[in-house]
Amino acid sequence: MREGMDNFEVLRHIPLFGGLPEDQLRVLAQCASQKSVRPGRQVFEDMAHSPGFYLVVWGRVKIFKSSPEGREQTIFVFGPGELFCLTAFADEYSPASATALEDTRILFFPAEVMEGVARREPALLFGIMLALSRRLKEALAVIEALSLQEIPQRLAIFLTHSLAKEGQGDSFELPFSQRELAKIIGATPETLSRVFRKLSDEGVLSMDGRTIRILERSALGALAQGDQAAD
Repeated sequence: MREGMDNFEVLRHIPLFGGLPEDQLRVLAQCASQKSVRPGRQVFEDMAHSPGFYLVVWGRVKIFKSSPEGREQTIFVFGPGELFCLTAFADEYSPASATALEDTRILFFPAEVMEGVARREPALLFGIMLALSRRLKEALAVIEALSLQEIPQRLAIFLTHSLAKEGQGDSFELPFSQRELAKIIGATPETLSRVFRKLSDEGVLSMDGRTIRILERSALGALAQGDQAAD
C-alpha cells in the first residue's frame, strides 16, 4: 500500500474487509484514525486502556509480555493488513504491550463501531473469528515451544514456517533483528547466535545479513520434528 492513501483506500486493499459493502466500509474509514509509529516506540502498554482495534497499514508491530525483571517474551508479530488487539470485543484493557519494530503506520478503530459493523455484516464477523482462531493456534504453539521444546527445535520450527510463508526458493529475508528473533523463540541473543553458528557449521543453512538460505531442508525438518539433538 502506498503512502498517502486515505482510510477508505487503505481498507479497500485489506482482504478482511473485502466483502463489505461500500457504505459499511466508509463507516469504518470515517471512524478510523491513522498514526505513524517509529521503531522502538510503543503503540500501547500492557493493561493500558485501549478500547478499540488496530490495523497495520505498513511496517511491523510486536505483541509481547514483560517480566518484572525486564525479560521480554514476544507472542505475535503483525505485518501489513493484519488486525490486532482483537480482545477489544471483550475487554477495554490490552492484555500485552505492543511496540513498532520498524517505521509503521497503523489505523485505530473504536470497538463500538467495529462491533456495530460486524453485527450487520456476517462476513466481517466471520473474518475476525478466523483471525482469532489463528491467533489462538499461534499462542498454543508458543506455549508448547517454551514448555516442551529445546531452543534448536524452536528455531528450526520458526525457520521452516518462515521459508514456507515468505521464502523465495531456499531463501528468505528475516523481517527483524536476531535480537527480536531471540525474544520470539524464548532464547538469549548469545544462545541464538550459537545455534545459528552450529547449523551453519553443519551445512544446514547459511546467512548473509538478514538473508537466510536453507541448504539442507531434510536436516532442518528433522530438527523441527525433534528427531535430532542439538546443543
